Amino acid sequence: MQDWLRNILSIRQMRREPSAKGAPKVGGAIICEGVRMRITHAVPQELWEWMVLSGWRNIPVANDRRATAELPDDALAQLLQAAPTERNGVHARLLLTATRQET
Repeated sequence: MQDWLRNILSIRQMRREPSAKGAPKVGGAIICEGVRMRITHAVPQELWEWMVLSGWRNIPVANDRRATAELPDDALAQLLQAAPTERNGVHARLLLTATRQET
């Protein structure tokens, strides 16, 4: 009922993008525009800062039920191995390989 009322009265508030906070821990996951990446290696601060500028954020809830596409498990390793000048190209190629999860 409240949802309907908010729509009718146009009093919905857009949520702010979650803050970047610190680098994610190994075993966690991060998300960028509906694409999820598992953290399989420690993320250096320099790489994390680049990822934040590219739109990656920590997943703000423990049980995230959003429909997302999943990157391969070696995606983070590929970003770690890429030279800083090549990261944008590697990142774009990885986003193209994302596969939708069946729920």
